[in-house]
Amino acid sequence: MREARNHFELFELPPRYALDLAVLEDRYRERSRHWHPDRFSRAPVSERAAVLARATDLNEAYRVLRSDARRAQYLLKLQGIDLAKEGPGNPLAVDPEFLAAILELREELVEARLSHDAGRLAGLTTTVQARMRELQQKIAQDFARLEAEETVGRDATLGELVQQVFAQRYY
Repeated sequence: MREARNHFELFELPPRYALDLAVLEDRYRERSRHWHPDRFSRAPVSERAAVLARATDLNEAYRVLRSDARRAQYLLKLQGIDLAKEGPGNPLAVDPEFLAAILELREELVEARLSHDAGRLAGLTTTVQARMRELQQKIAQDFARLEAEETVGRDATLGELVQQVFAQRYY
């Protein structure tokens, strides 16, 4: 049976949003070399299976942690908020005003594409990129705030993070 460890523990990193990606990369390479299935080709079948499972876990953890969006979603999951369970009957919901704004933005994009308006497309691209940068900064700030908070304001910060991560998906 595999040892249950979270992605951060696999790399001996603190569970936080702000990560040194160079350190993550170094630790991934080091552990990948150590747990590569080819190194255990002559081991008993059960040991080879365990090593393959470990390598798979390592690859998945690296894939999640190197992505800001996936790391944010994973950190929320560690807090008990699984955004993958979004759907009917789930209290997690995207702000209706935000959804309306996204719908308008998508309609503008369709119109600009249909009219072959390169200037308008460039403007929309700039707008979306600016909103994404702003959103990324808010997410980083809120995770930093969450790490600093003991209990006061924690639920409100988590609620804001949920909305921001949902927004990130839509952009």
